[in-house]
Amino acid sequence: MVSELGKQPKTSAPEGFVPLSIASHQDEDCMIVTCAGPSDCHTCIDTVYRPIMNRMEDSDCTGLVIDKRKILCSREKKSLDRVVETILHYTNRAVLRKLAIVTTIEYKKDEQLLLETLFQKGVNIRLFTELEPAVVWAKAYP
Repeated sequence: MVSELGKQPKTSAPEGFVPLSIASHQDEDCMIVTCAGPSDCHTCIDTVYRPIMNRMEDSDCTGLVIDKRKILCSREKKSLDRVVETILHYTNRAVLRKLAIVTTIEYKKDEQLLLETLFQKGVNIRLFTELEPAVVWAKAYP
């Protein structure tokens, strides 16, 4: 089952780009989310992280894979500390056993900082460049 999450934000995207969109489906006890479009940290929080984590609270999913390879990140608006704060807020309310983020090499430095910060706070998180290994890892126990 594939579903659209959240409302599509109004952005001032460059011509030819569509607003940030996300879709999700469940594979066993793992939620897999794909994102595409222009974004910044605040838009990701409002359009990706909050809606996903709310759905995690209401599901039986314990693994989460977020495929961010098709997101075009704004260089002007970075707020990784707010992303960390949002994820930590929900990990106290939802059973999140593993979090995998699939990203491109271009944004790996930012995602690595996010990984290190969340890992230090006790979140079992890993970065991947391909979707399939991320799903395998997120579904595996422990």
